[in-house]
Amino acid sequence: MSGTGVTTAGALAGFHDWFSWVVMAANAVAGLWALGAHFRQRLRGRPLWAFIVGAQATVFAQVIVGVILENRSGADPGDLHRLYGFAAIAAVAIIYAYRIQLADRRELLYAGGSLFLAGLAIRAMILS
Repeated sequence: MSGTGVTTAGALAGFHDWFSWVVMAANAVAGLWALGAHFRQRLRGRPLWAFIVGAQATVFAQVIVGVILENRSGADPGDLHRLYGFAAIAAVAIIYAYRIQLADRRELLYAGGSLFLAGLAIRAMILS
C-alpha cells in the first residue's frame, strides 16, 4: 500500500470511529423522540420522520465506510463487529416492513427500533 493509501485508510478509520458516535447519538435521539411522540401528539409530524430517516441513513453510511475501510486497509474488525453492522441494516429493513401492520403504534415501533440501533452501535463500538 502506498503512503497515500495508508493516509486514506487512516483518515477513513478516524472518520469511522468518529461517525460511530453520530450513528449512536442520532438513533438514540430518534428513539427517545419517537417514544415521546407516542405519548404527546405535538411531537409527531414531518420533523420526527425526517430525523428518523436521517438517523437510519447514518447506519447505511457507517456500514459503507466500514466496508471500504476494511477493503482498503486490510484490517480485520472481527466477525462480531461485522455482524452488528449488517444486523443494523437488517433491523432498518425489518422496522420499515412492520410500519403498516403497526400503523396505530408506529411511533413505538420506531422508538424501539431506533433505540435498538443505538444499542447495536454501542456494541459495535465496544468491539472495535
